[in-house]
Amino acid sequence: MNTLKIEIVSDIVCPWCVIGFKNLEKAMLELKSEMQFDIKWRPYELHPEIPEKGYDKELYMEQKFGNGTGRKDFFDELVKIGKELNFDFNSHKTQRLPNTFLAHRLIWFAEDKGSQTQLSEALFKAYFTDGKDIGSKSILVELAEEVGLDKADVKSFLDSKDGGQEVADLEMNTMERSIGAVPTYIINDQYLIQGGQEPETFAAFLKKILLKEIEKENA
Repeated sequence: MNTLKIEIVSDIVCPWCVIGFKNLEKAMLELKSEMQFDIKWRPYELHPEIPEKGYDKELYMEQKFGNGTGRKDFFDELVKIGKELNFDFNSHKTQRLPNTFLAHRLIWFAEDKGSQTQLSEALFKAYFTDGKDIGSKSILVELAEEVGLDKADVKSFLDSKDGGQEVADLEMNTMERSIGAVPTYIINDQYLIQGGQEPETFAAFLKKILLKEIEKENA
């Protein structure tokens, strides 16, 4: 069976990245008899300016967006969409906006362990549903252990600088591709799908890409 490689460029604090992945999952389930998927997660920082210890979320939102009613409408809409996807957005629980670089390093670490997707989903739930500080080493170690990674290995990794340059290089690669928004999906290193698309849209695009790849192989 043919396999498509899908690199998901996302940030843990991006709600549309959650929505997009939930819809992509539905599309992949629909297409499982036609193709297989090799999923990789790639880093993107929506707020790279946030200090390592994080920043007061409410203050940041007021400084960046003001305190208008539009924010409430946005979060209400997220809650509604989340319910339809069996995912709970509890924005009121999150008090700190984290710097996500450390979490991206951990996702990079999880690739060789085959646990990137499980870890990414755990991070999304921890941040959006449970209101946990996913910039905290102790929280990251806890989440990594929950998805089956070795606690001592993860702690040792996070205490080191390993993966830092590799993650920075991946982020630079994203910039060089002129990707300036998330979620973005890179299919087989060349095709781009952007945004939290509907499952039907994902399925249609993936079918077209697979057909194109088969045509190239047979040319």
